[in-house]
Amino acid sequence: MKSRKNLPVAALRAFEAAARHGQLSSAAEELGVTHGAVSRHVSHLETFVGAELFEGARNRPKLTAEGRVFGFALTAAFDQMEDALRIIGRGDRGILDVACLSTFAMRWLIPRLHGFTARYPHYDVRLATDDQHARNHIDVQILVLPGETVIPENGSLLFREKLALVVAPSLAADNRTDVLALPRLETRTRPDAWREWARLTHTEGHNETGGTRIFDHYHMTIEAALNSLGIAIAPWHLVAEDVGCGRLRAPFGFVDSNYVYAVQVIRLGRPKTEHFVKWLKEIAHQDSRIL
Repeated sequence: MKSRKNLPVAALRAFEAAARHGQLSSAAEELGVTHGAVSRHVSHLETFVGAELFEGARNRPKLTAEGRVFGFALTAAFDQMEDALRIIGRGDRGILDVACLSTFAMRWLIPRLHGFTARYPHYDVRLATDDQHARNHIDVQILVLPGETVIPENGSLLFREKLALVVAPSLAADNRTDVLALPRLETRTRPDAWREWARLTHTEGHNETGGTRIFDHYHMTIEAALNSLGIAIAPWHLVAEDVGCGRLRAPFGFVDSNYVYAVQVIRLGRPKTEHFVKWLKEIAHQDSRIL
């Protein structure tokens, strides 16, 4: 078996084109060389493999049986190489797959993505939420972890979560005890939020028997709070814009929760992931300075 470093690559390209077109002249036109150059490459390749690949008149040669088999195999091999080059190129320039929770995507990431796309217009960010897409195609994922959890390999801290009780201005009262008497809005995906917030703010025992409405996802719970259906415990990054513009109020302020957000790179060594993670950390840092 000959070493790959001795493979006659130029001759292989010339023969593959000639076999595909069925004419040396068409192969020469495709490759931008002369008819004679293609003929010499084919002759060199025949010597290299020890078999005739074309037969018949020199001006109208036909593939031999060996030539047809070899030509088919070379075309398949070149197609595979072209596909690999397209995949690699698309990995650096095209689609950027990001996995995160749906509420995080809707209320934090999507409203800020215009900044990333303005800086990197050649990237197309595609979001996968709530494990609805196969994770083997993910480039970057944003994780929510208990504070004591070790951040996974190739991951780094994005920000520490803060919690707040939020209420619509129409329901807000000067007396915070009156606020606590309002109906509670809870989220199935985080059923311990009220207990966690009460422990952190030392308000255990207030309105534990009051009315409760439960929603499947945080974005529904926040929407219910915005529409004056009750009071909700929400992470700061999900309601910061609403509190800042007065659509919601946070009468008890914000307290550190037991969770952190982290970003993990799944596909390493790609400029697109490095650019996205750097931008994500910049935005998270800017947001943290607002509170």
